[in-house]
Amino acid sequence: MKKLLLFVFCLSIYQVLKAQDKEYQSSENIPAQLLKNANAVIRKNNVSILIKDYDDVEVTTDRIVTVLNKKGLSDISAAESYDDDTKVDEIEATIYDAAGNKVVRIKEKDFKDVSAVSNGTLYSDNRVKYLDYTPRDYPFTIHFTSTVEYSTTAFLPSWVPLEYFYVSTQSSNYEVINNSGIEVKFKESHLDNYAITKNGNLNYTATNLTALVPQAYSPGFDTYGPMVKIAMKEFSMKGVAGINNDWKDFGKWMNDELLSDVGELPKEVVDEVKMLTKDAKTQKEKAKIVYEFMQERSRYISVQVGIGGWKPIDAMSVHNVAYGDCKGLSNYTKALLNEVGIKSHHAIIYGDSNIRSVDKSFSSTQGNHMILYVPQLDDEKNIWLECTSKTNPFGYIAGWTDDRDALVVSDAGGEILHTTVYDTESNLQKSKAQIELQKDGSARARIQMSTTGYQYSFRDQLDKKSKKDLVKMYSNFWGHLNGVHIETTEVINDKELVQVTEIVDLTVDKYASKTGNLVLFKPVFFNRNETEPKRYKARYADFEIDRGYVDVDEYEINLDAAFAIDALPDEVKLNTKFGEYRLVISDLGNNKLKIKRYLKIEKGYFGKEDYELYREFRALIVKHDNSKAVLKFI
Repeated sequence: MKKLLLFVFCLSIYQVLKAQDKEYQSSENIPAQLLKNANAVIRKNNVSILIKDYDDVEVTTDRIVTVLNKKGLSDISAAESYDDDTKVDEIEATIYDAAGNKVVRIKEKDFKDVSAVSNGTLYSDNRVKYLDYTPRDYPFTIHFTSTVEYSTTAFLPSWVPLEYFYVSTQSSNYEVINNSGIEVKFKESHLDNYAITKNGNLNYTATNLTALVPQAYSPGFDTYGPMVKIAMKEFSMKGVAGINNDWKDFGKWMNDELLSDVGELPKEVVDEVKMLTKDAKTQKEKAKIVYEFMQERSRYISVQVGIGGWKPIDAMSVHNVAYGDCKGLSNYTKALLNEVGIKSHHAIIYGDSNIRSVDKSFSSTQGNHMILYVPQLDDEKNIWLECTSKTNPFGYIAGWTDDRDALVVSDAGGEILHTTVYDTESNLQKSKAQIELQKDGSARARIQMSTTGYQYSFRDQLDKKSKKDLVKMYSNFWGHLNGVHIETTEVINDKELVQVTEIVDLTVDKYASKTGNLVLFKPVFFNRNETEPKRYKARYADFEIDRGYVDVDEYEINLDAAFAIDALPDEVKLNTKFGEYRLVISDLGNNKLKIKRYLKIEKGYFGKEDYELYREFRALIVKHDNSKAVLKFI
């Protein structure tokens, strides 16, 4: 009788669970608010992390996703990466149609199993098993489950219940079960702003999180999206035991275990760099010679084998093969500098055109890139070296690793330092142009532009382009000119000044338009803003201008003798906390006009309530850049 009762009880539990799954698998009963702005809905995403020891962690995932349209396919996330230290124990998926009827079950052998080698990687032992499924119809639902064993425990999955933009979350649970006796650090971010319940220590549930739509100028998603990060205070990385109480001892572990034994160089290269630098008058000049020597004889190739994702290839090997990844090349440069008496340190960082910092308040395995930090030379400011570039001027890092926190590693341990900030005034584009407006409305012009600071990073490769590519680029760059034809181009890249100078001759078929006896044209010939930031009915995110800049333009326009000036736009002066704009159009006499334009956009973080004011400022710039002057035929 007891066995029968137990069987009936278990059967009822099974039926309840089955009914719950059926509810998630059908796309007919998704709450209406979750469909708004969504390409996919995470119906259920349960992640359980079982920590058995410092080198033994099991992660179980039970994930149900309803894909509403083709754009939602990228949100399935039915994949697991693995290598020699990561074992995929179980992985499978089941596909359901819109009504919740099973379409197909996909077993482990049916998953694609491929090398996870990215472009530019010579070799990697990383592989990935992923679901490659083409649906017949939308919407459909996929139920994905996996169990993965990790012996490298330096990287533990964070919880991000709202999975970026255009994805809603109906239910997400994250639980960490720690049976190891080792303390697990954690950091909670922005949970109070969302429907998230803390069930206990490292146990969270999120329900009915509506999809977000990206908004222009939004700061990084991690500055407002919900997240829980975890890290073990004792961990293993490819069999190397590590300590992580704080950044100091995490950096100390990196220095002692990963970086201390990779600096030896062949005698011949030591003799060579000492000979090259023997006449250098300053430490900075000496460091520059070494950096350019490295650039000349080395190239970037990624190698990610074993602990190679974090431990550099030794300097001798990099010298012998003349290539390396960011770690190998940074370490090679460090070894060369050390031989000529210049101290430098490895720096772990996030390399990205968007500014992203290492989280200085939470020590863990972070970053995707390594550069080199050189403390003050000759009483000048600190220098950061991007060692993967064959073309960067010495000490120039704008556009990829500038203005962010990095982990600097030394014998004393780890320290968070901030990389070079390129201030607004130095991020300068300065243009001078001579323009001739012909009687038929066509124009001929010559412009000289010089670019420095952060803006240099947009132009620093132009001297490598062919004439054909330059013509195409300038034609697109000045696409607002009606019938533009590029005639001659010249690009001078001065790496000592860190300045690019461009000289371009061009013609325009129809610069001015005739209306009766009047001729209309726009005096702001080249550097013209054409679009304004998007308007939002409801702005949910603050906004950020991550890099400031200045544009200074001065044009002289010589008018054909057939014209007389009828009306010119009024002088404009705008001054806001977001920047400044000035436009002055002057009649110099003798049918000559002078146009002076100044635009400064300030770096800054602003509240969402300021966005409309910023949009109005940019809209006024567009308006005045496109203002018209009026001429008349004599």
